[in-house]
Amino acid sequence: MNLKTRIALNLSIAFSIVIGIVMTVIYISFANFRKTEFKENLEHSAIITANYISKLSAKELNDEDKTVDSINNNEEDFLTKEKILVFSGDKNLVFSNVFDEKLVWDKSHLNTLDKQPKIFWTDENHENIGFKTKIKGMYFYILTSAEDVNGNAKLNFLKLVLVSIFFISLAFIWVFSFFFMKKQLKPLDDFKDKIADITSHQLTIQLPEQKSDNEINVLIKAFNTMMKRLNEAFLAQKEFTTSASHEIKTPLTRMSFQLENLSNLTKEAAAKEYITSIKNEVYQLSDTVNSLLVLSKVEEGKDIHFEKVRMDEVVFDAFAKVKKSFHDFEMDFEIREQEQEGDLTVNGIKSLLEIVFVNLFKNVCLYSYEPKAKVEISETLQNIEVTITNEGEVISAEEAAKIFEAFRRGKNSQNISGSGLGLRISKRIMDFHHAEISYSSNNNKNNIFHLSFSI
Repeated sequence: MNLKTRIALNLSIAFSIVIGIVMTVIYISFANFRKTEFKENLEHSAIITANYISKLSAKELNDEDKTVDSINNNEEDFLTKEKILVFSGDKNLVFSNVFDEKLVWDKSHLNTLDKQPKIFWTDENHENIGFKTKIKGMYFYILTSAEDVNGNAKLNFLKLVLVSIFFISLAFIWVFSFFFMKKQLKPLDDFKDKIADITSHQLTIQLPEQKSDNEINVLIKAFNTMMKRLNEAFLAQKEFTTSASHEIKTPLTRMSFQLENLSNLTKEAAAKEYITSIKNEVYQLSDTVNSLLVLSKVEEGKDIHFEKVRMDEVVFDAFAKVKKSFHDFEMDFEIREQEQEGDLTVNGIKSLLEIVFVNLFKNVCLYSYEPKAKVEISETLQNIEVTITNEGEVISAEEAAKIFEAFRRGKNSQNISGSGLGLRISKRIMDFHHAEISYSSNNNKNNIFHLSFSI
């Protein structure tokens, strides 16, 4: 059973129960009203009989025939099949308006009236009332019985009407519920169909949004937002894969060509030159692959554990690593004095932060007029600031806006080997640490990288 059918079924059952309860309450209320009203009529009839007996003389009371005639002449026939029985104090029948059938009565009712002044009971279709009264020094038992033909007929008619209304309402509710659910949940059907059509080539799918703020429209908006993000991520991944493939393919192609030339050479010196070139290409390829692996690890957040890290130690360790490859590299290090002395400590992963500074120092060695960087560290109450400055050809504003994108290389790097991933990896590592990195320049000669860490 699908969701739409289940909701419609539950809604129909709920409404059916409510209507059934309402109908039952109406019927019970009317039945109680009929019973109360008829009981009052019975009591009224008995009181009339008692009042008339009280008007008879002692002689008439002692003369049973006269008493019977007088009551018969006074009786108001407003109850259907009414039976009136009057008993004397010794429980003998002194009056009855029933002549065409044999009278049978239960003396237990008379005995009960000795204990309580009024009783009410029902037998078969008749409702009965009895009470004991004293008239002119004499006790009488008055029993009145009648059938509420009119009231029962109305009650039966009401039952028929209520049952008919119930089943008609039931049919209407069930049809309406399924129709209503089908119409209201139609966006979910469209939702399902659109999801089924999604492929890697159809990530631009958008569901039509409504003006209302109901749950379905909120879900549609969330779905559309998710699809936009998926499409953006897919396009970025596609661009990344294409660029990575190109960066890996190029060194491999050059190595293949050089190996082919090497095989045709006989001179040892020339062969050594080619071998050295191939070695450099392999180093570049290895650096590219390692950079891609680091970037992937940072993007996925795998095996990452934060700890207390001193930024001055990170800078000097990165400097030592770059120094092994670029022997002429120099660093002018300075800690700016603050009113409140700090320990230059941040929460992070030291190995990843070293990668940031290694990449920045390599750029200094490759693109500066001379392999020298000025590093300044300062600490405030909220942040640790690191500035790396070097003299070299600055990049344009257009290139600066894309400097942290993968495989983006400026005009000043066209003749310098590299993967184009260093700054991208640095930016992702900084983002992962909830830190900031930015590029600026001044006097058209200084390249400045500014790093800010929250503490």
